[in-house]
Amino acid sequence: MYNVLLVDDERIILEGIASVVEWDKHGTRLAGKAVNGKDAVRLIEAQPPDIVITDIRMPELGGIELIQWAKERYPRMHFIVLSGHEEFASAQTAMKLGVRHYLLKPCSEDEIAGVLDEAVEELRERERQESFKASTMEQLARVLPQIKEQFLKECLMNKTYSKRDWDYYGGLLGLDIDDRSVRLLLFEIEGSCEFEHLFALHNIAEELVRESGRHVLLNTTIGERLVLLVEEGELAEWLALLERVKRIYGQYFRLDLTIAVSHPGLITQLRMLYRETQACLSHRFYLGEGSIITSEDIHHPAEGLPMELEVDTEAFAIAVRSGNTERAREFVRETIARLKASKLDVGLVKSCVLELYLVLLREKGRAKPSWSAGADGSGQARARPMRGLETFLLREDAFDTLDQTEDYLLQAAVEAAERNYEANVQTQSKVIAQVVRYVEDHLDDESLTLSKLAHDIFYLNVDYLGKLFRKETGEKFSLYMIRVRMEEAMRLIARAESVKILDIAAKVGFRGNPQYFSQVFKKHTGSTPSEYKKQLSNMSEN
Repeated sequence: MYNVLLVDDERIILEGIASVVEWDKHGTRLAGKAVNGKDAVRLIEAQPPDIVITDIRMPELGGIELIQWAKERYPRMHFIVLSGHEEFASAQTAMKLGVRHYLLKPCSEDEIAGVLDEAVEELRERERQESFKASTMEQLARVLPQIKEQFLKECLMNKTYSKRDWDYYGGLLGLDIDDRSVRLLLFEIEGSCEFEHLFALHNIAEELVRESGRHVLLNTTIGERLVLLVEEGELAEWLALLERVKRIYGQYFRLDLTIAVSHPGLITQLRMLYRETQACLSHRFYLGEGSIITSEDIHHPAEGLPMELEVDTEAFAIAVRSGNTERAREFVRETIARLKASKLDVGLVKSCVLELYLVLLREKGRAKPSWSAGADGSGQARARPMRGLETFLLREDAFDTLDQTEDYLLQAAVEAAERNYEANVQTQSKVIAQVVRYVEDHLDDESLTLSKLAHDIFYLNVDYLGKLFRKETGEKFSLYMIRVRMEEAMRLIARAESVKILDIAAKVGFRGNPQYFSQVFKKHTGSTPSEYKKQLSNMSEN
């Protein structure tokens, strides 16, 4: 029911309208009657009605003045004007004040009822629209955070928006950005990361930013990284705040954070700022996990590897092969130190480190079988680096940071040199040494078997040679042949631009059966030749 106030200084008209209209039939209730504008003001202030039916000419306070007074205080109040023919100018004034309905005196019951129905329908329509708007706004409020996240992600990765675009979308999303400078903060959680870790990081970071008197303008996640768009602020203040974020997050989750901070920039430069933070984050390779990295920490050298930084892989191989533990350790440390100081492109540095890794892999193939991984293939890469050498590249943290890579290479190089030293001081059967050398030099011979070596090359009994080989090496000759052929295949694949199965199979004694070569290779390494090459390429690029 809508409440109606009736205002007219003519008592007969006032009472006549009050009694003749069946108010409840029209969804209304007569809430009061006033004999002039002043009396109406009193009633309105006591209980504001939904609809006011008022005369124009009244003593003390006329209808126009009443409408003006009410519109200033109760803009939603609906008015129906009663006027005579001679009051047409006043009726026009009422229309200008937003009054949409008027009745000419004298008016019939039907006329009053018709206008009243129109007013009620307008009130109902307004309520429907307001209800729809409220419902829409409620739904929008629920999805707005996700819309904002997706919008920022689009800005960073796919689209470039002009200032005009930002003004438009900023208005839609309720963003107060204008022409102010902003920064991007890019967070990466070290170690295993679940959704709840990112969710908690977002909450902690945003709360601490808010406590500092700043604002997170937008946020999103890209993969397993959190991105915050924030106000510019002083860099020193941001660094101090981010140290707090790292400390508090670490206390709760025992996980470290690496954070990149961009230069200040305009909102239209977001893609450039994002590329900058990505470049910063890649330098965790040099600075280590748990760093806060800014553009000032990044050096931008010329492309290519300077002559003084080229890796002398032959010198490294000689140190390892000869069992010179100290020289092998010193070589790794000196090489990593030069690469770290150079701050070269991360991909270029990783390719240099990969050369050292391939030297160790090659030297392992030349050494005694005791270098090989156990039957379970676990490798235990941290405790026994040489045991997991072939699978190192498949590990998620391979070449993750330069410090971690140095630790691994040091352990592997020292272990390799120590094993070679032990092997060199032992007396090795001259015959077996010759067998090993002959096999290494004739890996492409498809007919090479223990029987051929015994009868045609060394003129020995095949059973005797087999037992002697196993006694000296600890490995059956047939298994040894497969291992050295597969390790040679791995080296060939690592050096080749592209994998040509026929060529590689021929070079390791499988010329007549490349398909069988692929099966043996997969059984030995866990990957097909093509998959192994792809894994090496991916690690070099990353």
